[in-house]
Amino acid sequence: MIQDIFKEKTTGEIIDSLKKKTVIVPEWEKLKAEYDSTEHEIMTDKVSRKDRKGVKAARITYGVQKLATRRMTQMAFTIPAKRTYRHNNESEKIEQARALEKLYQKVRIDALNKKRFKAYFAACEIATIWYVVEKQNKDYGFDSKFKLRSVTYSPMDERFSKMEQAEVYPLFDDYGDMIALSIEYKVNVDQKVITYFETYTAEKKYVWKKDAGDWEVVKGPASIAIGKIPGAYINRPEPIWEDQTNNGKEIEYTLSRQSDILRRNTAPVMKVTGKLVDSSSKPEGDVSREVYQFEGDGNVDYVKPPIDHEAVESFIKTMKDNISEELQLPSLALKDITGAGLTEESRKQLLVDAHLKVGEEEGDIIEFLSRECNVLKSFLGLMNAKWKDSINELEVEHEIIPFVMNNDSAEIENLSKATGGKAIMSQRVAIQRAGYVSEEEIDAEIKRIQDEESMSANVDLFQPTV
Repeated sequence: MIQDIFKEKTTGEIIDSLKKKTVIVPEWEKLKAEYDSTEHEIMTDKVSRKDRKGVKAARITYGVQKLATRRMTQMAFTIPAKRTYRHNNESEKIEQARALEKLYQKVRIDALNKKRFKAYFAACEIATIWYVVEKQNKDYGFDSKFKLRSVTYSPMDERFSKMEQAEVYPLFDDYGDMIALSIEYKVNVDQKVITYFETYTAEKKYVWKKDAGDWEVVKGPASIAIGKIPGAYINRPEPIWEDQTNNGKEIEYTLSRQSDILRRNTAPVMKVTGKLVDSSSKPEGDVSREVYQFEGDGNVDYVKPPIDHEAVESFIKTMKDNISEELQLPSLALKDITGAGLTEESRKQLLVDAHLKVGEEEGDIIEFLSRECNVLKSFLGLMNAKWKDSINELEVEHEIIPFVMNNDSAEIENLSKATGGKAIMSQRVAIQRAGYVSEEEIDAEIKRIQDEESMSANVDLFQPTV
């Protein structure tokens, strides 16, 4: 199928064919109007939010879209994705697992996951391309003249995602396998915008560009050494905030109207009933202990502002509860956490819905991470020739661990009770878990502790008895 696209067609026709998406992904420009609070209707509404007598109408935004995106990313990746290697104690497989783990550390995969999946949850698609740069190193546990680098593309604005903004065009065959991955992005060169279009297949990389004219080939197709598309792609049919934009809009309009009322009625309003005995003796402003004298049943009172705070607060809370319930993403504000209680069980209950939501999302994420892992294994197989055929047999399992507010002391206490008060871990493991000493220094730290204990015992031995 991919050969038919490049066969006897003009460059424009080839690129048009590569742009035909078979996956349904919302357009970012439409999603951006929801995600970016400055583009919300409340900010541009000149009909129901009119300025009056030189006083601007309040325009309060509530970014449920950004909040949902951040919360989902935090729930899924605050605790880094876990990788488990199945090596069956084979020395070569253990060496390969260490090299792959060092590779993940060198590219700072945990930070990368937070950035790119934020774009995934908001803009609904991302693509990560891996490539090598020539530089002698031992970063992966063996001598290599290449280093691995990556670039992640998303339709999301770079100012939101801190990644490359581009249009992504995956192409799948009839069996659902991706046979081409294309990226279209723009570059400013000497105050002129040049559009680039890159396509990756299992065998070749193609690059075209255009400025004012037609597409032209930048250079001839380059071979893909690993024999597969050097990247991974993932998409979703709707953003993580789903259909909550309307509920967010109701909150924005309610808060804005309430703000207008507060501004107009913050100062107390005095109501004077009846006729003053001497109108010329009306007390001046800012005079303490003012006294009014009336004829008959005159009176002075303050008018209560027409504000029902409790009704507004109840409405806003109801709307926020609806959003949290439908999205399964709880509020982690301090007042909500303390309101739920501080026990271990109450904390777990607070996040039950969110854990279920992570469980719903993790299938596609793990599939993406697994495809990417296969690409990295192929690159390592080329960088270390002796692994070319064997490293693909290394089994790696990925796991997404939902964020949880752990109470380690409670867990340790429960485990200690279960073992009858006996130790539940060695001194070495305890030092390792504490994280205050590097992996290489653990043994030396244990020896220092033992030496200090020995010295203390000797001192006690020679203390005079009373």
